[in-house]
Amino acid sequence: MTQINISSHAWSDPELGATLETDDVNEYANEVELPVDIARNGNHLIITTPMVGVKNDQIDLTVNNDVLYLHKSASDFRETKIDNYYMQECHWGALSREIQLPVAVDPVGAKASLHDGVLKIILPILGNRKSRIIKVQ
Repeated sequence: MTQINISSHAWSDPELGATLETDDVNEYANEVELPVDIARNGNHLIITTPMVGVKNDQIDLTVNNDVLYLHKSASDFRETKIDNYYMQECHWGALSREIQLPVAVDPVGAKASLHDGVLKIILPILGNRKSRIIKVQ
């Protein structure tokens, strides 16, 4: 569980006129979503996401019905527990994300690589699915 240690019970932003109680800040800090970039390159969908400090065997990828399921196991990057942080923005726990893909893909031809802390997923795009009007008889 991610915790943010704040010396007072609230923080405020004078420009926004906003104040958050410590509990609200901690709740917000626990809501971590894995960021992704999705692009098309010719006949392939390219998805990239940062995976700093993660090993290949900590990543699970599944494509089903044009949805990419991405799961990252908790990282053991921090070997020692630190109690007093000035700032703690990094999330080292498990993350999962379901991504509705913008086009139909062929999961059989999918490839994934992890290089310099960036996961790159390449998915072949299937040809256009044509719709058809069906007359009721």
